[in-house]
Amino acid sequence: MSMVRKSGIYENISKRRWEYWLVKNSDIKIMVSWLQWGSSEEEYKKWEENCLISKVG
Repeated sequence: MSMVRKSGIYENISKRRWEYWLVKNSDIKIMVSWLQWGSSEEEYKKWEENCLISKVG
């Protein structure tokens, strides 16, 4: 995850989860939220929607 270049959802294979990163510039990268693999599709969609809302707002 050291190569995060823009805000968005990334897969962290080593931790087996999805992560939502907010990138302000090359020096400021913040993991805002994460969701474990194995979550239901419904949980993923809710989580993804919340990430997109936080990106806009």
